[in-house]
Amino acid sequence: MSDFTRQIDNDIKLIQRDYGHIDTKLEDSAFAYNYWVLSRLFNMDEEIIPSNVTEYKDKNIDCFVHYEDTKELFIIQNKYYNDDTPVNRHDVADFLKTPLSVLSRGQYSRSPELQKIFNRIHNDGEYKIWLHFYVTNNSYSHDIYNLFEEFSPPTNIEAYVGAKYFNLDEIKLLYYGERFTNKVTFTAIMPTRVAATSLDVRPKEYGMPWMIDLRYVMVNVAELYQIYKMAYNKNYELFEENIREYLGTAGINNGIIKTLKSPKDRENFFYYNNGITIICESCKTLNANQIPQEYRQYHPYQYGFELKNPQIVNGCQTINSIAEVLSHYDDERIYREFEKSFVLAKVFVFDEDTKRDKIGLDKNIVKFTNSQNGINDKAFASKKDYFLNIQREFKKRGYLLLVKPSDKHKYNEEFEDKVKFANLRKKSSPINHILGIDPQKLSDYTIPLEKLLKVLLAFYRDGYASFTKGSSVLVPNSPMYKDFSLNIDKIFTIDNMLNLYLLYNKAEFEKKNGDKRFPIPYYMLGFIGRSFNNKDFKQFNDKLEDLFSAPEFLSAVYNFYKQLTSTYADDYRATKEVDYNVMVKQEINMTILGKCFGLALGFYPQKEFIRNFEDSN
Repeated sequence: MSDFTRQIDNDIKLIQRDYGHIDTKLEDSAFAYNYWVLSRLFNMDEEIIPSNVTEYKDKNIDCFVHYEDTKELFIIQNKYYNDDTPVNRHDVADFLKTPLSVLSRGQYSRSPELQKIFNRIHNDGEYKIWLHFYVTNNSYSHDIYNLFEEFSPPTNIEAYVGAKYFNLDEIKLLYYGERFTNKVTFTAIMPTRVAATSLDVRPKEYGMPWMIDLRYVMVNVAELYQIYKMAYNKNYELFEENIREYLGTAGINNGIIKTLKSPKDRENFFYYNNGITIICESCKTLNANQIPQEYRQYHPYQYGFELKNPQIVNGCQTINSIAEVLSHYDDERIYREFEKSFVLAKVFVFDEDTKRDKIGLDKNIVKFTNSQNGINDKAFASKKDYFLNIQREFKKRGYLLLVKPSDKHKYNEEFEDKVKFANLRKKSSPINHILGIDPQKLSDYTIPLEKLLKVLLAFYRDGYASFTKGSSVLVPNSPMYKDFSLNIDKIFTIDNMLNLYLLYNKAEFEKKNGDKRFPIPYYMLGFIGRSFNNKDFKQFNDKLEDLFSAPEFLSAVYNFYKQLTSTYADDYRATKEVDYNVMVKQEINMTILGKCFGLALGFYPQKEFIRNFEDSN
């Protein structure tokens, strides 16, 4: 079994457990692989997947995905094969021909929905139709790849048609990288009173070719609130590139909110606030006649801008705080109450030419406009798709990985809903039962990313590494970040990442509610992890899955190694004549550990569990 095949199989078991009641065919893992592709590579919710799966009498279509906003239709064939099963050339050739042929004739009865979509879009030159073939092995055949290289789309389809073959390695890159999503497009109108309340920097007209197209605009808070509402209603991620995001109504936001709530002080908002930074794909200047009537209903705007796909990359706190206050007013009263409240908006235009000529500048704008506001490098490092996809997988297992600074606030709001929180607890109940824990509060279900990485580091290396090197697990360009943090998928499956963190958390809870010093969670994980040395991915994760397979076995191992941390600490301090705080930051002394292990095992009543566990190395 290839390394990533294990992850697919673990996810499929989770799909079968949680969604078998909505589709009995999920008992067949090959069928469940369709759900896996749609939920893991296209981020579809499992509850809405059934109507997108067409397997059985399918004319070589197993499932499909339609993204109306980005004008893309994906027609998908999936092969759930083991390592040794080659892909059949005939299957591929048939897939590249039959689906489009049947759909073009209007004869695809297996899914009237897919046929209806195809009928509507196949002659739209702006649409893209993709034929995707996903196979769970790396069996290589020049003949198969040649079929895709030489693929020629039907001449009767005006939409662009492309075909792509994905082997296991390429599937893994999608799983941990940039998955397919329906990227919603959004156009925002940002009016201002007159042209004089805007500074336009236009490189060509100003003879400044090294500059990019940008605007400094004085915008009323009511207009920013309208953009916020419209983006929310369209499900457009207005803050997708923002690193700070919204952290709730504490700290800096209280000042913003207090100013806006004050009828006397709100006219000074422009002076108090640092403004916002927006990146967009285009910025079209509008005169009074071009500004839509709904924007001129309460103010006689004479000037403005039309922004395509705007992203607020600095100022998320400001926008959300504005929304917090203005959401309590109707539109007419908003414009009356806040007519004197303005914000400075800095708008950078990154069209395709600018992105090509100024490679990386947009990312640097995000970084530097936020780094001036107390956001450290760790926040930028944790924004990678890699960690966000692990976050998605943790949530499917009933735990919430805190990747972005705003995640805690976001989850607090989401799981105020008692039904949603109950469903989260239900998802986590199997592993909670194994560990003998019963988390009650939402905070018990949250996991800071940095802490997770430190826990995995302790297990994979030792507790000493976590105590002394753990602070760099999210520092961009550090060896620890590049060599360990961005490669945890090559060591652990998602389930084992979560299991080890919960084991750590169980020990940490006992420590805090005991004598505050024992057990030493990082040491305990490191001592258990030493028996995993020299194992390949399969052996490593096999043994971990065995450890978490039954409450009795896990409890015996946990209690032994928990006691071993105390025995080791006592012996080390006595031998080296150092106190506890010095000891925990020293390298593990293997001589002392070996002696303590033998002594502890001699007195442990369930020593047969430990011998079996150690002997499995």
